Amino acid sequence: MIDGKKVVAWTPYGRVRTYSILIKYLERDVRRGLIDEAWAYMNTDPIGQEADIAYAHQLNEQYPWFHLKHRPEGIDLGNLPKQRYTGLAYREMTDPNAVYLRLDDDVVYLHESAVENLVRARLQMPAPTAVFPVIFNNALCSYFLQVCRKVPLEWGEVKPYCMDPIGWASGPFAVKLHELLLGHIETGTVEELYLYQDFPVQNPNDGSNGMQFSVSCFASLGSMYADLPDGPGVLVPDEEESWTTVHRPLAIGVPNILRGDAIVSHYSFFTQGPFLNAAGILDRYREVAEKL
Repeated sequence: MIDGKKVVAWTPYGRVRTYSILIKYLERDVRRGLIDEAWAYMNTDPIGQEADIAYAHQLNEQYPWFHLKHRPEGIDLGNLPKQRYTGLAYREMTDPNAVYLRLDDDVVYLHESAVENLVRARLQMPAPTAVFPVIFNNALCSYFLQVCRKVPLEWGEVKPYCMDPIGWASGPFAVKLHELLLGHIETGTVEELYLYQDFPVQNPNDGSNGMQFSVSCFASLGSMYADLPDGPGVLVPDEEESWTTVHRPLAIGVPNILRGDAIVSHYSFFTQGPFLNAAGILDRYREVAEKL
């Protein structure tokens, strides 16, 4: 609990390979009294992911603060990929006294101040739909990191576009980003990577408040979801990234916020995987997490 508000960390769950790292950070912050509950929203295939599913059930039995959540019954999105079902998870997030912290299942690092700083920013700024941390390996965050001269332009200049060919698609760039952050983790100097201010997330072409942003991690308010016009937690459209970063910011006329003093790391977009695997990046993050 932070400033009298319940904190729920939730994840569209699917992969034990990376979630087994993230759970170490969630356990740490539960022990510290910052996180009250962790939810795994089961977004798995029944065939082919048996080990992933078994691991989630193991955690559910092991930790009283860990809970499994499932897709609502009676809703069929047809042949759409399973990633499209994550927008339905918000129907569970309607406690007006809770802050919900969304984390991809391949977030592999949470700085020790990240949850507290992000949640406090969320409470201090209730108007935006979402407050984002500085997410290493997120194209828009990489753009702001370069603006603040934390990441060299010589690695490739990232433009403010969520699928930028450098910031989203480049494996070698992602390796350099992770190595930069890991170096600071290992020397205890992550705070040197903080941005010098918070930034509104606005479209640079027209200044509008809707700007697509990969939603690997953000904080949002249960009170917002509880009061949605189409029903508690019902997103329209129900594609969570579009609703969170484009549709609602445009509708309410308030941009999302990038918080400069909260740092997390997102492991990989699919185009980057072979490069990161070859560089042993995940093993280094696992070694850090095992020391918590």
